[in-house]
Amino acid sequence: MNFKELHYIITVAEYGNISKAAEHLFVAQPSLSRCIHRIENDLGAPLFKRTSDGLKLTYAGERFIEKADEILKIYKSIETEFSMINDMKAGHLVIGTATHLGSYVLPTALSTFKKQFPNIEISIVEGVSTDIEEDLLKGKIDVAILHTPVLNQGLSQIIIVEENFMLAVPPNDPINSFAVKSQKDEQYYLDLNSLREYPFILTHSSQRTRQVSDRILKSAGFSPNVAFITKSIQTASRFVKNNLGVSLIPQSYCEFFRSEFAPNYYFIDEQHKPTWQLIVAHSEAIPISRSVEEFIKIAQSTLPKLFQF
Repeated sequence: MNFKELHYIITVAEYGNISKAAEHLFVAQPSLSRCIHRIENDLGAPLFKRTSDGLKLTYAGERFIEKADEILKIYKSIETEFSMINDMKAGHLVIGTATHLGSYVLPTALSTFKKQFPNIEISIVEGVSTDIEEDLLKGKIDVAILHTPVLNQGLSQIIIVEENFMLAVPPNDPINSFAVKSQKDEQYYLDLNSLREYPFILTHSSQRTRQVSDRILKSAGFSPNVAFITKSIQTASRFVKNNLGVSLIPQSYCEFFRSEFAPNYYFIDEQHKPTWQLIVAHSEAIPISRSVEEFIKIAQSTLPKLFQF
């Protein structure tokens, strides 16, 4: 049994389906089936049982997956330590990021990284932040750029920059007349409490933008009247522009969407802690490679410039 075969079994367990696993692994289905049967014969116990919902792990299969994960983590650790020795002349870096965040921050960081280390192959994994965190812990991803709050323990977090959340308000709404220019920073602020009766357009509860928005609104002492829920900050911004409600939007997105189609944006009083942090994260349990170290340094030096509004 080799590392490739361990990966085969883990993949079949994840998909619960031989054909889907074979397609993902780019191997023929009969070959994958024979591999599983041979390993089961060698071990003297079945790893899977067929159910109406697909393949499910037996108790022996569950124990196998647990040990296989441990073995692959050890192998990953060995690879990482040897990668630190090879002076960045070759290697593979897997970077994870939330779907929309990557398009904003990665081009800047990676253009610098590739100039310095052209021989390092880079793979990008985009997805929901919670999934990215899980993949970091499993060693499937080497390093990730995320926003706080981070939900999983066992992840090391390096703060890159802190960013404001803004109130997005329809341009023609009377509430705009209540915006006040601060003498401290000469920015326009709007009192959150003045929006208590307004319909809110928020993101899904699984998204970091929603978790931060909920915290800010809780600090203001009220639960919002949620009129619309969307996964897209851009959609929320367009809805506000068209008088469908108000929203809370990270400042970087406000700058990105600022155009004739944009709503009006206002700052929120700092007593409500209207911020989140952009971070670089990696697993505490897995030694970081030289490529991860260099990527973190580059992220720290290049990304804050994107948030100087």
